Amino acid sequence: MATAYDPDNTYSVPYFWGSVGIVYNKNNVDPQDVEKEGFNVLKNSKYANRVYMYDSERDSFMIALKALGYSMNTENLDEINEAYEWLLELDRNVNPAYVTDEVIDSMVNGEKDLAVVYSGDAAYILSENDEMDYYMPESGTNVWVDAMVIPANAKCPALAHEFINFILTDDASYDNSATVGYASSNKNVLDEMIAAGGEFEGNVAYLPRTDNPNDEYFHHNEAMKKILSDLWIKVKNQ
Repeated sequence: MATAYDPDNTYSVPYFWGSVGIVYNKNNVDPQDVEKEGFNVLKNSKYANRVYMYDSERDSFMIALKALGYSMNTENLDEINEAYEWLLELDRNVNPAYVTDEVIDSMVNGEKDLAVVYSGDAAYILSENDEMDYYMPESGTNVWVDAMVIPANAKCPALAHEFINFILTDDASYDNSATVGYASSNKNVLDEMIAAGGEFEGNVAYLPRTDNPNDEYFHHNEAMKKILSDLWIKVKNQ
């Protein structure tokens, strides 16, 4: 499972991977709207007061940039400004609720009809409420990997290796993935989860796609983080 920050898996060991997408109520949101509009459906005034946005400048600007056809890692300030205007329009059009982890139970309870959600949380929502579905826009999204590393100055590297080896065993990987809903990096566990009778059989959110060239890993950039953070505050305070 190669990553941009460690392409040969020399320094890190993945244990979860996933995506960011849209959870929507199939009874109240037209699936054709979601598939045709992608992330733009989030600012469709038809769904005013029925949208949850994740309260994160990184995720929100990713959504806007992808909807506009740009890289989520752009440093082009004109593109960033377009994304800022896109988010302002979304805020005006649909009056979204800005949330974090509370989106999980809220969508399970059907309190709103559209939400930006991480794939593992989406898998849980879909397993608890069969009115919900998950969609990754064709324009691309953020795919990511959670990994473990051992610092160079670790005091107990041998113990750290033992812990990592334990977390990656089939039993531990299965329990962790079944509990939180995120796709395991352990192929044996992944296959078991999506097989007939598995914990996430038929759950479209559990297994992220791997074949869309528009999907990207996020690259941390401290200067851009400051710019996006300042703009995100303006979006929410307009």
